Amino acid sequence: MMQKEEKIVVVLLVVAVLSLIIAYFGFAQQTNAYSSDSKIDERVYAEGTILSKQMTGKGDNLIIKLSNLNVNVFIPKNNGAREVYDLVKTGDGIRITGKVSIYMDERELVVESPKDVVLLN
Repeated sequence: MMQKEEKIVVVLLVVAVLSLIIAYFGFAQQTNAYSSDSKIDERVYAEGTILSKQMTGKGDNLIIKLSNLNVNVFIPKNNGAREVYDLVKTGDGIRITGKVSIYMDERELVVESPKDVVLLN
């Protein structure tokens, strides 16, 4: 049988664990859908059909154009460009998650990991 002090310690541990779980789910950063109002460096997601995919001539980076976006999706070489290029094809529906960025005065979504590109069909 547990002593009074042991019961108090168990209750405190349970409360601490529950607090951590609530904090994790309550304060976890949510990803919003991309829009023209999205801020630079904001992590967003977008879904659409691949209109084109192209490896850059220099650097082996990947640029994807989606049907419903007016921005390019950019996947750097070190963030899985080749892996994603081999995974997807024109006409595929995908969901991408990335950070809003500016390149040559144009907005783009920069993918940070190949796991941020998910096939929908």
